[in-house]
Amino acid sequence: MKKHLLLLLILFPILLVFGQKNVKMYYERAQDTISYYVDNAQIYPVSIVFSEYPELENMRNVIPFKLNQIAKASSTKNKVASFIVNDKKRKWGIKKMPGFMWYVGDISIKNYDRDYVYDLPFRKGNTFNIYQGYNGTFSHQGENSLDFVMPIGTEILAAREGQVIDLVKENDKNCPTKDCAKLGNYITILHSDGTIAQYFHLKLNGTVVNIGDMVKKGDLIGYSGNTGWSNGPHLHFVVFIAAANESGKNSLKTLFRTGDGTKKEYLVEKKSYTRNY
Repeated sequence: MKKHLLLLLILFPILLVFGQKNVKMYYERAQDTISYYVDNAQIYPVSIVFSEYPELENMRNVIPFKLNQIAKASSTKNKVASFIVNDKKRKWGIKKMPGFMWYVGDISIKNYDRDYVYDLPFRKGNTFNIYQGYNGTFSHQGENSLDFVMPIGTEILAAREGQVIDLVKENDKNCPTKDCAKLGNYITILHSDGTIAQYFHLKLNGTVVNIGDMVKKGDLIGYSGNTGWSNGPHLHFVVFIAAANESGKNSLKTLFRTGDGTKKEYLVEKKSYTRNY
């Protein structure tokens, strides 16, 4: 997931803006008070994680300073810090404002739906093998994700309802090494409980949804392919919650309806699964 390191510098203009196009932090000064705000133009929440506490000179917090803060989707002027002068007769200022990272999603989520049962992400009557399962040997070390071996052009259905928050569709290359990781096509869907699903390795222009679309479970969202870090045609499926770590996520094991739909189970590497519902 995307994450960005931004350094905050205090120069004391009335207004200073810095950051990325869709997530920006800025401060405003009003007499003896300096306040920091975040605008989040993304359609999903983002988590702001500061590296440390600020160093103040002759100033104090107006509101408690939190290292981890959440900016809701499509929100403006989220106040993340505010400082006021102690003694106006003495020198005052912010000696150091810490850097921060921002992460896609809400890292504070604890109570997501652990018992949700997903549909297999393909049409009724199809059977596909799990080439690589949870914590797999090729590229899934330490990750709860699944690789369904399937021909290029197989219809991919939404395994759960949600909102499309990101997608890439213009890539047409692949290789069996991490060098090609950035060349994969994918769709990212945010669920109502804050978990996020990603469908990877879609074919060139293999998406039939747009960012912002609401999809229902079972809707056609795209077509499988062989783009990015891949050594053969397959669908890589993963569900995660946002986390303040290198990957920006903690992946989750997911229950699926299999067979005629009455059975629910965790899918296992090297086994094949049929959808008859």
